[in-house]
Amino acid sequence: MKRLKGVSVIIPIYGDFDIGRYLLCIDSIKMQKGVDKEIVVSEQGVKSRFPKVEGVKYVFTYHKPKKNLSDFNPGKIRNIAIVNSTKEYVYTMDADTILPDPFLLKKLVKMLEKNPNKVFYRPLMRRLPLDNFSEFKKWRDELGFKKALKKLIINQNFLVKTSPEYRKLKIFEKDSTEAGYRKTFTSLIEDYNKYVEERLGSEDNLNFWPVYWNENRQCGSNFFRREQFDEIGGYHEGFINWGCEDSDLQWKFREKYNLRFFPKKLEVIHLDHPKGYVSPEMWQLNEKKSAKRKKEGVDPTIEYDKKILKKEYYKK
Repeated sequence: MKRLKGVSVIIPIYGDFDIGRYLLCIDSIKMQKGVDKEIVVSEQGVKSRFPKVEGVKYVFTYHKPKKNLSDFNPGKIRNIAIVNSTKEYVYTMDADTILPDPFLLKKLVKMLEKNPNKVFYRPLMRRLPLDNFSEFKKWRDELGFKKALKKLIINQNFLVKTSPEYRKLKIFEKDSTEAGYRKTFTSLIEDYNKYVEERLGSEDNLNFWPVYWNENRQCGSNFFRREQFDEIGGYHEGFINWGCEDSDLQWKFREKYNLRFFPKKLEVIHLDHPKGYVSPEMWQLNEKKSAKRKKEGVDPTIEYDKKILKKEYYKK
């Protein structure tokens, strides 16, 4: 099937995700210039929660979560969105992220046109602290998205803020065999102190951790040709809850194509928010599944995923 020129921007939605952050994400995509684009939103849940937005293609998949467990399928809802897309290039992002550069998509297309074997992943990411979000949203409501974006202040590493005051950070690094590079994590010092005082060592340690620690890269963002996605079998749909579906996809891309980080200048902004959906048990199961797939090897893994993709989405 021949694809149309341009970029399909893919956004997955599940659970009780905040509509305000979602709308800001959409604003930033609509601001993109110099390239034909389509926005495809894929939601999984009991009922549709998100308002219809002009220029947004919306796909809803019913799923009733198990009691006391947010057991969404991140790979499935991403696959559904991409299968329903029409453009030659695909940009995957999360609904808690905005694109500050209005020519980001255009620049990425130009780079892949020159290097069709490349795939870009994990752009550098600045964070808008949770306690700054309400003011930023107020700016957007009163002034419009573009003017609100220009008011954000960048006067220290890792952050964008609504006030120029210096924010103390706790920063640490760790090597990641899953990702294949040394990760940098950041936290506001007051959040870190709260974490140490209230939750360190407790049973729900992992549920609390993501609110305060974020990597300085957007793990779920990728830019690739649709043809490349089909050739590796898309996202694996065996991961449940948060984590591993993005690193698994990137592992397959790394083995078959020239996988590279996004250029440093093409940063994104994360709109920090509480994350109540992390399950330590599901995370451990996902990591075991990921390790098993890698042990089996990339070629049989891709063949398996391609069969599932064809059976579920390309029957006709």
